[in-house]
Amino acid sequence: MKRSCWLVALSVVAAMAAGRAEAKDAGPFTISLRYAPQESVADASVVLAPGLPDRPLALSLADSRAGSDPSLLGDRSDDDDRSWPVKASNDVVAWADEVLRKTATDWGIKTAPDAPLALSGKLTRLRTLESNKAVGSTYNAEVQVAFTLANAAGETLWEGTAAGDATRYGKSRSEENTNEVVSDAIKEAYANLFNDAGLQNAWAGKAAPRAGAAPAGPAVTPAALLADLVKLKGQGFDAALLVDFVNQKTLSATLSADDLVAWKNAGMPDEVIKAAIARAKG
Repeated sequence: MKRSCWLVALSVVAAMAAGRAEAKDAGPFTISLRYAPQESVADASVVLAPGLPDRPLALSLADSRAGSDPSLLGDRSDDDDRSWPVKASNDVVAWADEVLRKTATDWGIKTAPDAPLALSGKLTRLRTLESNKAVGSTYNAEVQVAFTLANAAGETLWEGTAAGDATRYGKSRSEENTNEVVSDAIKEAYANLFNDAGLQNAWAGKAAPRAGAAPAGPAVTPAALLADLVKLKGQGFDAALLVDFVNQKTLSATLSADDLVAWKNAGMPDEVIKAAIARAKG
């Protein structure tokens, strides 16, 4: 009788433990997104054409994913093949934007918010899937981005898309493995972006504005243009970039003798002053 009671009690304990394990494995899964690429899996790198590291970019990223829940990352299956959402507790696009800036810096790309060239992106897809297996899980992630490179006049020089994906095996319901696979995928997407030959050509100044691109803004005065150039020069931009900036502007009047003296006293190189003279109306 005692043995029978002991077996019953043991069965109850086992059932309770199994119930707790099942409850832990079921339900929505929320993680804090963290950049944790696995170099052995995603050895993504960028090869820049000569001169590009000295041509800074203004980087930005916005959300363009489908769906009404910006925290949704994907879904996962449990032992009973039920599907549960995977969500992020932090801002997904802010995280992706931070990774964009970090990877750009790691690859030797200079960035500045007031750079003459702006690379503006949209996150169109960031999706992860955890498929539960007999032991552990398989993790997959896909990332897609769309970017536009524009000059200081707002004219589009290049448009394109890039994608990355990753797969790895790991523990079931693992925040660490989810972060690893998403990081690998987004790193590959950004590497494919910066390695794009079309982007690099436009970035190097070898591409004319695209047809139908936004027209240049209104003409600016020599004094206003000089003020912008002094600000850029103070941020370390070289003469070639200052010339590029001037070439995207139209001056409301040619430089007078007083303007030339003011520009020279402000430290503007001769090639920048010559470019400004050529940008006068009429």
